[in-house]
Amino acid sequence: MATLKSSTLTKVSQLLENDNAQQANAEAQITTANKIKNQSDIVSELDRLNKFVKNHSFWNNRMFKACLAGELSKSDFAYIFAQYYLYSKNFTCYIAGVMANCDKDYFRAKLTQNLWEEGGKDCELSHAQIFRNFLHKTFNINDLDKINYDEFTVKFVETYLNKCIKSNPVPGSAWLSLGTEGIVSRMYEIMVQGMLQAGIPNDELEFFHIHIACDDEHAETLADLMCSYSDRSDWFKTCQRAADEALTLRAQFFEDLYDNLDKRLERSILQSIEVPKSLATGIIDLSMLKSDREAQAKEIYRNKKAKFNIDFAVDRLSFPATQVLDPRIIKILPGKNNEKHRHAHEAVFYIIQGSGLVSIDNHSIEITSGDTVFIPRWCTHQSQNTGDVEMNILAVTDFGLTSKVLGNYEQKTRLKSR
Repeated sequence: MATLKSSTLTKVSQLLENDNAQQANAEAQITTANKIKNQSDIVSELDRLNKFVKNHSFWNNRMFKACLAGELSKSDFAYIFAQYYLYSKNFTCYIAGVMANCDKDYFRAKLTQNLWEEGGKDCELSHAQIFRNFLHKTFNINDLDKINYDEFTVKFVETYLNKCIKSNPVPGSAWLSLGTEGIVSRMYEIMVQGMLQAGIPNDELEFFHIHIACDDEHAETLADLMCSYSDRSDWFKTCQRAADEALTLRAQFFEDLYDNLDKRLERSILQSIEVPKSLATGIIDLSMLKSDREAQAKEIYRNKKAKFNIDFAVDRLSFPATQVLDPRIIKILPGKNNEKHRHAHEAVFYIIQGSGLVSIDNHSIEITSGDTVFIPRWCTHQSQNTGDVEMNILAVTDFGLTSKVLGNYEQKTRLKSR
């Protein structure tokens, strides 16, 4: 048997080493290329997921539409956020549920920071306490343990908690990232717009401004956790499905809240009628009982059309404690009139000053200072100033009731003058 010389063995060894080095280099290049490709794919798929959330039907729920249109009152928001408190006070449980199923120490540590900011740090600075302060100061909800939660609210929170506790890390992180933390900034911006229009001071909305500013960072931690599992099969579909389920569940909760606003008002009015208890009890600010027309009247409607001789405005007198009555001042310039229109609310007109005519369907009634006229529901009516001074009419309506039944319908039901 032939024996190889040492020099030959050395050359063969060098060739093998070179081959191995070249192969390792090639494999490294392929690995790097695959990593770059994978990173590019992840970024692309994450972008698709974010667009899915951005365009989800969740954003079209009626409660959001009412917020943006300024149709919700302070009382409405008091009910909404009293119910929302059950969801809010359990938020640390949602994070803890995802943490419990997470198998990566790094992300468990990062989520601990989120957990700490939500409910663990200095009592007065925790997000949970800031929300409680908001309920106390803004809505005078002092005994939070006595809030009567609706059945659909309890079901919503139980479902939310079960999803976070029982899901594996992929759908769990997507649920809490894309479907929860990732929507907070945009969601709270909508709510803030609604509350400002309802007359709630901006300096009482600290909880919402904090989350608008900081929850992007919380969402980023959860998004990183979600993306760390991107090598798993059906990762994109799993994440998209979890986000869809979270948003759909929340949308239904908001729809239920919106539907219950009317029922709540009806129950409140009936209860206040049946229970012989003064609604003036607890009123300290006397401006809630007396309206200064010059200081507190707010213009809510104005129309001027020379073609139809229209030139008038409507001011609302401020009585925050009213449940049904909605007093207004109609101001019509000399020789002018308002447009023919109709609406669901009935009204009693008291002529403060001026003289003219009020038409009700096919009837025409002469009016002057001191007269009182009744306007039935849905009748077509119009007021005309035939005098030489501005006509002022106090119109007391039950708009507070009918608006809750039909929504803000004033613009829709005003008929154009012919």
